[in-house]
Amino acid sequence: MTSTNALEHRTEGASMRAGLQDGVRAMKVGRIPVPELLPGTVIVKVASVGICGSDLHAYRNVDVHQSVPNGHELSGTVVEIGEGVTSVRVGQRVTIDMVMGTACGKCEYCKLGTPIHCRAREFPFGGGFAEYVRTKESGVFPLPDAVDDQLGAIVEPVAVGIHGCRKMPIARGSVGVVIGAGTIGLAALAAAVDAGSENVYVVARHAAQARAALAMGATAILPADRAEALAMVEQATGGLGAHYAIEAVGGTADTFDFACQFVRPLGHVCVLGAFDHGFRNIEIIKPHIKELTIHLPNCYGYIDGQHDFALAIDLLARKGDTLRAMITHDLSLDDVDEAFRLASDKSSDSIKVQMHT
Repeated sequence: MTSTNALEHRTEGASMRAGLQDGVRAMKVGRIPVPELLPGTVIVKVASVGICGSDLHAYRNVDVHQSVPNGHELSGTVVEIGEGVTSVRVGQRVTIDMVMGTACGKCEYCKLGTPIHCRAREFPFGGGFAEYVRTKESGVFPLPDAVDDQLGAIVEPVAVGIHGCRKMPIARGSVGVVIGAGTIGLAALAAAVDAGSENVYVVARHAAQARAALAMGATAILPADRAEALAMVEQATGGLGAHYAIEAVGGTADTFDFACQFVRPLGHVCVLGAFDHGFRNIEIIKPHIKELTIHLPNCYGYIDGQHDFALAIDLLARKGDTLRAMITHDLSLDDVDEAFRLASDKSSDSIKVQMHT
């Protein structure tokens, strides 16, 4: 075991601050035990952590009183490494793939490079809404100096956008539409532009999202009126329609069906939004007639030997100043209740709300 002298949390009964859900639409700062260092694991001192849409879904809908925090979009510094860890060093700035960091690494899906489908995931490890977090060595990705703590905490959502674009894939010179300009929609926009898409049109519900999309390379923001939006893309493509569309809203909206309407025959639709259980709001015959290919990517992983996190870090190192447009708020972990309130209220112009410890 290796640890830094700066760590004072190894005293008996030591605890740390954590942001815990305390009922519907209620967050509090509590104290929980510091994670135990185990063989093959790494302890990271959290620097910055973002609030994800999945965190907000629980915040708005689930009456839970947590003893273990959520939080999977984070950056920090390695402060302890367990026995057997060889690829990570104390003092290294990192981000964490919580999917790989809790996967078994041995099952069929882990060996395929798709740990999201791991058959023997190990919980609980605890999340990043805390001062410290533990992960397996395999979940750690070093950050270069060009990717600061705030950018390091959006590696995870950027990796989601990259994964979706790689699954299609996107051809150079293609025309696309992104429906939804929250964090995931903006991440998909950035990935599509970086992949060589010539024009990417965006449907944005809120003014702050529209501004961020334009700053990040969107060709134009489509009109709120759906018929006008479809006509605009049709006109821009000589009547053919977009090569692809990316749905990044989810919930109960009919945006999956809307995405299909933008796309030309033999085109692609990628669904990144998480739809509620029981969702049935799509007219399937029209995309069937057009022979559309529907992609349903989940999170991230390895494709052709390259992990989406590594590509996200590279993109942020090159274009971080542009992608920073999605980060709108930065609060202290001590203000976790206010941070969640802001993230849940889009009238606050929030997109990505982060907390620092």
